Amino acid sequence: ALPAPIRQEFKTLVGPTLGMDSIEKGAQALVLGFALVVLFLLVYYKFSGFVAFIALSFNILFLLALMASMGAVLTMPGIAGVVLTVGMAIDANVIIFERIREELRARETYRKSLQIGYEKALWTILDSNITTAIATVVLMQLGSGPVRGFAVTLLIGLVCSVYTAFYVTRTIFEARVRHEDAKFSI
Repeated sequence: ALPAPIRQEFKTLVGPTLGMDSIEKGAQALVLGFALVVLFLLVYYKFSGFVAFIALSFNILFLLALMASMGAVLTMPGIAGVVLTVGMAIDANVIIFERIREELRARETYRKSLQIGYEKALWTILDSNITTAIATVVLMQLGSGPVRGFAVTLLIGLVCSVYTAFYVTRTIFEARVRHEDAKFSI
């Protein structure tokens, strides 16, 4: 028990139209943020940015498909979870790309740079995603309603993010190197 009395100082009610307006604005923010991130990736990383865009698209597709299969509804907190997932996914791709760049600067071949870059990035990315997942599981256990919706969306997004960052992007890079023996910009 707290020695201080509890009193209500502020109360707000949100009607269905205002709630829908918030969801629409959240979805617009997601689309705008996604577009700006993709633009940055394409300008700064060129081909690799395009690969990250493909991985990010798969990430969101997998996330929404898993949520739909569970019968989950995308609410405003869920949209916030998707936005954070996009950020975590891009972070994973940037870490991988920078590790590959380091190897290319060390005069490694493209094939070897890909292998070493992904190996070096693995534990960094897993560490950040596992710690976020732990916090997310705590939110799921202790939170209610909107907090739990945010946590579920984020946890699914983290799993999708790790999968797309390590499997989808690597598959595309290796196919490009194998079939074209091409050099590409990272």
